[in-house]
Amino acid sequence: MPFLLLGLAAVVWAGFSLITGKGHYKGCPPGCFDRSEDPIHFWTPTVIILAIGICMILIFLGVIPLPSRSIQH
Repeated sequence: MPFLLLGLAAVVWAGFSLITGKGHYKGCPPGCFDRSEDPIHFWTPTVIILAIGICMILIFLGVIPLPSRSIQH
């Protein structure tokens, strides 16, 4: 369940940035990074956050398998 919640949060955060054209990320100048004024600092974190969110959702759905965590004695 944590993978689904984190994935949805990341996709919503990136989607909100894409819709508004403003990226609110830690360490950004007062306000936010604007898509037209500072495209590198807007697109890089937005695409990374979106990719992480999609991967988390795919892990939850079982499309991307995680390695087993078996403990050997």
